[in-house]
Amino acid sequence: MPKKTTEKNNKGKKNNTTKSTVSRKVESKNTKIKKVEPIDNVEKVETNKSVVKVEKKGKIKNFIIESKNNTPFVVSVCIIVLLLAALILTLCMKRIPKTSDGDEIIATLNGKTITANELYESLKESYGTNTLIDIIDTYISDKEVTIKDEDEDYVNEIVDYYKDYADYYGVDLSTFLTNYVGLSGVSTEDEFREYVLEDYKKTLAVKKFIGDNADEKDLKEYYKNNYSDKLTAKHILIEVDPDAEDQEKADKEAYNKAVSLIEKLNKVDKDKLEDKFDKLAEENSDDTATYSNGGLIEDFSKSDVVEEFFNAANKLKDGEYTKEPVKTTYGYHIILKISSKPVEKYNDIKNDVKLAYAESLLTADSTLQITKWDELRKQYKLSIKDDNISKIYKSTIKNTTTTNTDEETKDDSTESEK
Repeated sequence: MPKKTTEKNNKGKKNNTTKSTVSRKVESKNTKIKKVEPIDNVEKVETNKSVVKVEKKGKIKNFIIESKNNTPFVVSVCIIVLLLAALILTLCMKRIPKTSDGDEIIATLNGKTITANELYESLKESYGTNTLIDIIDTYISDKEVTIKDEDEDYVNEIVDYYKDYADYYGVDLSTFLTNYVGLSGVSTEDEFREYVLEDYKKTLAVKKFIGDNADEKDLKEYYKNNYSDKLTAKHILIEVDPDAEDQEKADKEAYNKAVSLIEKLNKVDKDKLEDKFDKLAEENSDDTATYSNGGLIEDFSKSDVVEEFFNAANKLKDGEYTKEPVKTTYGYHIILKISSKPVEKYNDIKNDVKLAYAESLLTADSTLQITKWDELRKQYKLSIKDDNISKIYKSTIKNTTTTNTDEETKDDSTESEK
């Protein structure tokens, strides 16, 4: 992770911009910006791998950048596009010499003439399958997805995030994307925004396909387990020092500190409680995402935060705080409930449920996006006429399905042995 996540902020606390200290998954779109891994051989077609995941809820954000050494296939795609664009531009600007059989001559050197057909066949052999699928998926996502203003805002948020990191490292956006993310061939902010938008549309397209084809029973079960009243609360987190040699002692110290803060709240009049809570949060909370705002977390449901935190907050009445520290994997919390909103009815938010349900399946099974994209392309009656590309594509889908089945069988066998 970038250095800034471990530096001290102006309050002397460790910055933790990459992970909320109560959030299990705090999501606005349930999306991932995807990338495709570099090709080790031409029989490996991969789509929909993640470059960046952005999760948010109110003041909480969670950004994850993968290793710069994990170069996305989009590098290859961009290079091909740039080559073809340059070729077309050259054709428009001047006449290209041709061979006797009409094939355009791209380059010459002593004893060798390189033609347009040779260049095309070479590019097709190396990158043809991935490039074709990228074109196909872009077409399908354009048909399936209508981008709204809030989607544009979401894309702009991702672009701004990368720009902030580029500024932090003192380089321009293009250099940052190339050197730190492994995304070359994107030279301007507008080009990057277009890439992110197209990628986001593909994410929505496959989620929409999964959700639309989901069993109604499964959707309602998912709704029951993941949707609840939306709470707004404030909290103070006291972390247990993970580097302490004596973890039992560190745990006890964190607990005792939380208890001492509760005792201070017990001495405050009700009409001054929230102001006192805000002050204690700013001075003591280890949740750097929320401490400066009194520990405020707005409109979260049970799927947004860890179970212990939600259960404790949900039991409180508005204006009440926990009289005992609430322990989670992040440490000890003191929670002040501000308000709650009734959960939306299933039929009113069914489309959102579909997308969230699809996201849960994609997260649980890394190969599902590949097989579901195959089904979606078949729905559009995809027929690949080039025999070699068709063979590679079918082999990839088959290998993905086989690998997934083998892993499930192995897991079942392991479980049986237990």
